[in-house]
Amino acid sequence: MKAYHYNKNSGIINFLIDARYRVLRHILLLIWLFLLLANDNFTFEFTENYRYFLFLTVFLTFVMMIYINMYVIVPLFFFKGRYFAYVLTVLLLCILGLIFLTFIVRNIFGEYHINTMRKPFEINEYFGSANFVMLLILLTTTIKLLQRWIRDSTKMSELKNLTMTLELNELKNQITPHFLFNMLNNIKALIRNNPSKATDIIVRLSDLLRYQLYESSNEKVRLPSEIKFITNFLSLEKIRRDHFEFTIQTNNSLSDLQMVEIPPNLFMPFVENAVKHSADIMENESNISIMFSITEKEIYFSCINSVSEAEVIQNLYGGLGLKNITRRLQLLYDNDNYTLDILPSPNQYAVNLKIPI
Repeated sequence: MKAYHYNKNSGIINFLIDARYRVLRHILLLIWLFLLLANDNFTFEFTENYRYFLFLTVFLTFVMMIYINMYVIVPLFFFKGRYFAYVLTVLLLCILGLIFLTFIVRNIFGEYHINTMRKPFEINEYFGSANFVMLLILLTTTIKLLQRWIRDSTKMSELKNLTMTLELNELKNQITPHFLFNMLNNIKALIRNNPSKATDIIVRLSDLLRYQLYESSNEKVRLPSEIKFITNFLSLEKIRRDHFEFTIQTNNSLSDLQMVEIPPNLFMPFVENAVKHSADIMENESNISIMFSITEKEIYFSCINSVSEAEVIQNLYGGLGLKNITRRLQLLYDNDNYTLDILPSPNQYAVNLKIPI
């Protein structure tokens, strides 16, 4: 019985938000409005030939008002938290709509009014008061709000699951027993010959583990923490590998960077892939160049890594990794709010990412 209710509720939710049912949702809305107006029977005092034209005029006017509210006023004001402006705009829309209907009925359909002793149009009698129109529009606002809430809840749930998957994969790829084993061996070899370098490795490894265990579990982290984590990761990689160089640059001051918060481990999948695919089996020089740039509204991230001749370019960022990265960006910023460009070439691989602050 519980499974039945779950599936039923899931079907209703899918119907409300799934793009496949968009046309059907609009058809049902129009049918509901048509039946609502038809039940009012407000055209009975007009001649039979013109009452249908009058009904169609009123129906299309209401449709126009409803869709202006749903696709213009709600996104422009309500979803941006400008509630007072939203209410004023909806009131203005209702007033203009009713004034338009008053003009149409009195000046175009007035001569087809059967009862010549009465005025051909009374708002309260034929179309209800402005309160009725207001409630009708607010009902559609409630539907849009419900759709938005369901989408946001679904995104948050999916993002949480995806983040957990990414974190597990990162822990497996970054802080594997093999990685730690190599680091400890390097520390052991350096303790007698170069104690200061061994100390530096221990500090960096400690910072790396601390970030993974504590800061990465937060919803947001400061950008300098993420950059420091990437720096420590690449510094340890440089100790493990010969002929490997990296640079991390930014055009902004530390105080500017401190003001920016991002989801944790947002850039690490690109850095991981750069490390993995910059390795050269012939032990030629390999390098990674990372750039951060911040404006008032955006963060620009660039990661360029060298590629050996033996590397198959099309396999870089392929498969499940790219899908997970792209899906996470879609959930965090929506499709229209970020840009991700992956540019392969014979000697290097470049990733350019722009996200809003």
